[in-house]
Amino acid sequence: MVIGPNVTGWSQLMDGNLILAAYTMYDASNVFAGWLVVILFFVYQFMLLMKTRNLTLSWVTGLFFVSLYITSSFMKETAVPILFIILAFELAGILYFIIWK
Repeated sequence: MVIGPNVTGWSQLMDGNLILAAYTMYDASNVFAGWLVVILFFVYQFMLLMKTRNLTLSWVTGLFFVSLYITSSFMKETAVPILFIILAFELAGILYFIIWK
């Protein structure tokens, strides 16, 4: 009798679901309580904005990120308004720079 490893996400990995296996591994500790993707969104937006200093690029890639996140099975319903609020602030900043600068 062969006993497989007791690793979180291993069964998803063996089934060929690479993304689900990675998500299960990071979200299993309940440290993030299902907010892993939202935290990654904040980190991604912050790093992109600090490196490029381009608010439009950050907003467009944020739209892609949020649209992919909403259509995935990892969506936390309470996180969607928070992500859209961040994108609304970015759009307000873009419009401010276009109109008043």
